[in-house]
Amino acid sequence: MSLRPVEHKLTGMTWEHVRGHGCLVASDPFLQSHLGITVDWTARSLLAFGDQKIEEFYQDFDLMVIDYPHVPDAVAAGTLLPFEDFVSAADLDQLAQESVGGSHHSYLFRNKHWALALDAASQVSAYRPDRADSAPLTWNDAKEIGKAGKLLWPYKPVDAFSTFATLCAQLGAPLAGSKNFIDNQIAAQALDLMIEFTHLVPDFCATFNPIDTAEALAEDGPFTHAVALYGYTNYGRVGFRKNLLSYDDIPSFDGQASGACLGGTGIAVSSATKNPEAAFKAALTLAKGDVQSTVYTKAGGQPGNLRAWKSRECNEITNYFFRNTLRTLERAWIRPHVIGWPDIQMEISKIIHPSLVAKKLTGKEVSLIADLYDRYAVIE
Repeated sequence: MSLRPVEHKLTGMTWEHVRGHGCLVASDPFLQSHLGITVDWTARSLLAFGDQKIEEFYQDFDLMVIDYPHVPDAVAAGTLLPFEDFVSAADLDQLAQESVGGSHHSYLFRNKHWALALDAASQVSAYRPDRADSAPLTWNDAKEIGKAGKLLWPYKPVDAFSTFATLCAQLGAPLAGSKNFIDNQIAAQALDLMIEFTHLVPDFCATFNPIDTAEALAEDGPFTHAVALYGYTNYGRVGFRKNLLSYDDIPSFDGQASGACLGGTGIAVSSATKNPEAAFKAALTLAKGDVQSTVYTKAGGQPGNLRAWKSRECNEITNYFFRNTLRTLERAWIRPHVIGWPDIQMEISKIIHPSLVAKKLTGKEVSLIADLYDRYAVIE
């Protein structure tokens, strides 16, 4: 690949993992050869990525990799530029058609897109293909694995929230899906199941996130399966860890793999950029299938473009991660687009997690969660 002279130097913020940082660094020669643009990427921790407000760092960067629940707050703070003002409708339509599930739509707020899907993920299942033939289809199947002492489930506070949200959606009452923020009966049912699972997995799962869980599953311990963890293609790549993992659909009550909490990341343009034209060109190029299905995925990325998910080569190098989890992604639940959602999500985590650690409910969890929406959300 011949490199053009660098015409535009941009700065970018992403998150610290080969899936978040290494794949973007590896994609930089593509940007330079096709656009004459180079990006100097800075990485922040996964914790900061989930918790830090965009308004705290947007002034220092042209491009930012962000989580879609932060979009409404970031827009309200004036930190992002909309893609509709700089990118053609045809390009946006193409990305919409090539979206993995609702990934593209998840960055839509006030009728404009404030980021493009760079990475797609949701809660799924994982297992050791050298020890098991498949992932659990239903939650009852997962319970049986847990009773045998072979199951992992990450329920660090933010991941406890994700499982709670997934279960509510699977039970037919997604959070903020009606005039009431939660359905009390459904929420109680979801929490009861989570308490049941705390008795079926090791206590250390209370401090685990999906990366911790995948690491433990890939080791030579007794575990064969993990459930309700966000997928990472890296563990399906030969040589990444000693033992290979396979990922598959999330368990559900009906075997249909719907309702999993959608994650992933998008690439956004800071309102503080002094070179918006170059920033939008770079963002659009990184989100398109030409990059996503080639260098981006090969370098450890987890693309948000459907062309990559359906690519034979991308599937072969990830132990068919994309093919095996696509149904879950297509049926995933998108968190509400409301100002204040990151605070709501964090507060729900704080309410749920102590009860999970204690392995019993206080009886106050549902009412406390119901009160949060009125205190934090800004409804437009």
